[in-house]
Amino acid sequence: MNRLLKSFFTFCSVLLSLCSYSQYILNGNARQESCNCYQLTDAQMWQGGSVWQSTKIDLRNSFDFSFNIYAGCIDADGADGLVFMLQPLSTSLGASGGGIGFGGVAPSVGIVLDTWQNATDNDPAFDHISIQANGIISHGNDLAGPVPASASGDNIEDCKWHVLRIKWDAGTHALSTYFDDILRLSTQVDLVTTIFKLVTTIFKSDPMVYWGFSAATGGKFNVQKFCTALNPVFNSGLNNDAVCLGTPVTFSDNSTSFTTIKSYHWDFGDGSTSVEANPPPHIYSQPGIYKVSHSITAMDNCESEPFIKTIKIGDKPTVDFQISDTCEGKSPQIQINEQVSVGNIGQWNWQIDGAPFSTNENADFTKLTTGSHSVELNVVSDIGCASNIFKRNVTIKPAPKISFETADGCLDLPVLFSAQQQDQNASITSWHWDFGNKLSSGKKDTTIVFTKAGNFNVQLSAKAPNGCETTFSKNVFINRAVANAGKDTLVIPNTFFQLNGSGGSSYTWDPATGLNNPLIANPTGNISENIIYHLTVKTTEGCTDTASVKVSVFKGSQIYVPTAFTPNGDGLNDILKPYYVSISSVSYFTIYNSWGQKVFSTHELTKGWDGNFKGQEGSAGTYVWVLKAVDPVGKEYNLKGVFLLIR
Repeated sequence: MNRLLKSFFTFCSVLLSLCSYSQYILNGNARQESCNCYQLTDAQMWQGGSVWQSTKIDLRNSFDFSFNIYAGCIDADGADGLVFMLQPLSTSLGASGGGIGFGGVAPSVGIVLDTWQNATDNDPAFDHISIQANGIISHGNDLAGPVPASASGDNIEDCKWHVLRIKWDAGTHALSTYFDDILRLSTQVDLVTTIFKLVTTIFKSDPMVYWGFSAATGGKFNVQKFCTALNPVFNSGLNNDAVCLGTPVTFSDNSTSFTTIKSYHWDFGDGSTSVEANPPPHIYSQPGIYKVSHSITAMDNCESEPFIKTIKIGDKPTVDFQISDTCEGKSPQIQINEQVSVGNIGQWNWQIDGAPFSTNENADFTKLTTGSHSVELNVVSDIGCASNIFKRNVTIKPAPKISFETADGCLDLPVLFSAQQQDQNASITSWHWDFGNKLSSGKKDTTIVFTKAGNFNVQLSAKAPNGCETTFSKNVFINRAVANAGKDTLVIPNTFFQLNGSGGSSYTWDPATGLNNPLIANPTGNISENIIYHLTVKTTEGCTDTASVKVSVFKGSQIYVPTAFTPNGDGLNDILKPYYVSISSVSYFTIYNSWGQKVFSTHELTKGWDGNFKGQEGSAGTYVWVLKAVDPVGKEYNLKGVFLLIR
């Protein structure tokens, strides 16, 4: 009975509050910021605030509420969140901190936006949304969720306003919530008979409930706010909100409001206004950039901030151009004059002789054929406004057709260049050669001597009486012959040997004595006497060069070692070395003194002993030498002897 009386007195207090002047009831730290906006908590610890609509709503009727919510700017350490709540008994405030003002309120249904992870409540790590009942804040028996509050990220404490939409379908008993126009959760439950059946019998079958928002902070905090939605939005129906002068603009209202919109106000930026939700199509009288303002007023007389959008009304561009006659293959000089006051020129439509030609400002006219042509141009602004077509005529004068004949040449030899005119137009008035080697000529036919070999780009220019000039170019290769007859060689009498020539494309050996073919690069030969062969080479361009090679016939080998020498620096007999006749290589030539010390040794054919030993002059007396060598036919010499050093 005491419980029934307590509930009755609570009900009476609610009735009295409904008769109060204020439409909303504020609790705790909540305060009103503007006509339709409320701050629930400051950025301070252990705060709590709630705002309740003082008039109940009937759950037998569907509703579709939209709110703007703000969860603060502190991400990692921000807390604790906001709750949209339905409950039938009072307009007070539930538990603070992790309770978010919802904890302990029963019976109730809450759309919970939780921005702090409490492990004891089984909270996920991300900022989440859930539908929960009867002030039970921990997860595990939720009506729906938890899921990330936003479909685009894990954080809603981002210093931004977001749209929270709550939709109740009384016919299907579906409770749904949207965050920034994206469905996040939906559950199907008969709120009256399932959630609110705990109400005492005096309220039995009463579907009337209060709605409101609560928020709380604990050891961590954030500024947390909500507004009843009053969001004016409109669409111009234009691509990029731009159109050409004279085209009607249809402005359509797409506003979102918590309550029925009472009135509309449009300012079209040109001095005209409208109070209709969707005004008649508007025609601007002058081109320009207009700021269109749209605001709404709700049934609670709250007026929105204006929604402003810039509308571009483009003018018709004007265009003309000057074009000069030119020569075939060259672009004419063109001067374009275009004007547009709104926007920029985005397209140039060129036509040649009535056919589309190019949409670029700098069209390529170099391919136009000779003769007279009609050139037309109109331009289109980036808004899509087109100018009238402007027309001019241009004449493309014929350019002379030329070429030249030459052949690849040889270094330091004259090369003939001969120019040719290939058309039947008027005679060419001037010629100019550029040979690519800093030499030039003004003659039609000329010869030039190249002092360097390589590839040269030779250009020939010719000018006709009409002033048109043509350039023709061709690469010319200047070659040089470098004959190589190989190294002098020693051969065995009447035994075949081979010559090795290079440096050309054709070869001639002279004399032909003993050769199998004197007209190839590498002939074989067989001789019995010494001979010098001369090689002449020629390239494909006709360049020639000569070289020689000495072929000596081997007729036996010998080694002579002097029996004495006088290393006194007079330039006569100062070095003791063997005299080699037809010796191919020396393994060693070594000298010992009378005490058996090695005083000199070499394996080179050209070296000998100067009479010094360890930086001192060797003493006069007798010395012993030993020698090992081999000749071209493999004969080996192992010799020894003595000599006398005379001082």
